[in-house]
Amino acid sequence: MRAVLWPFLYMALLFVLSSIPGTAAPEDGAVLHAFTWVPATLQNLLHLPAYGLLAWLWLRPLAGLPLGPKGIAGAAWVLTMAYALFDEWHQSWVPGRYPSATDIAVDGLGALAAVGIFLTRRRPSVRA
Repeated sequence: MRAVLWPFLYMALLFVLSSIPGTAAPEDGAVLHAFTWVPATLQNLLHLPAYGLLAWLWLRPLAGLPLGPKGIAGAAWVLTMAYALFDEWHQSWVPGRYPSATDIAVDGLGALAAVGIFLTRRRPSVRA
């Protein structure tokens, strides 16, 4: 039961990070202002590991369901993408931020990489 807590805590962290206004000024605080200095390209690339980790965190609580490895991987990907869509919608309400189809695509690639690693590690080894 505790395993399901981790993806929710991580989604809360992602929510807080995506709530940072895109136009934060120095008077808004050093932490908020520092995030606006990260180049957009790097911010986009950080979606790969961020959403890969979210998918990975979903794998453990889903492992208790009778879905099989592919079902578990698929469910983790779907849950991660559902959150990615929600987060992009949420960003449409944050000053200086906007939803991005590119971000959703990169989120999907990160999640796909994580579930791909999961499935690769689950395959029985073939011995010659």
